[in-house]
Amino acid sequence: MKKKNCYDVNDVNSAEIPEFVYESLAKSLLPVIQKYYESDEGKRAFAEWKEKKEAAAKDST
Repeated sequence: MKKKNCYDVNDVNSAEIPEFVYESLAKSLLPVIQKYYESDEGKRAFAEWKEKKEAAAKDST
C-alpha cells in the first residue's frame, strides 16, 4: 500500500496543505492584522462594518 504524503492530490484535484503551513501563515499575519485594527483607520473600518451588519440584521427580521 502506498503511503500518502502531505502533497498528494485529494478528491477535488488539489494539493492538500499541511497544517504547519496554516500555522506559519497565521503567526506571520496576526501581528499585522492586530496593528491595523488598533489604528484609527482600522477602528473606523470596523465600526462601519459593524453598522452595516447590524442594519442588515434589522432588515432581515
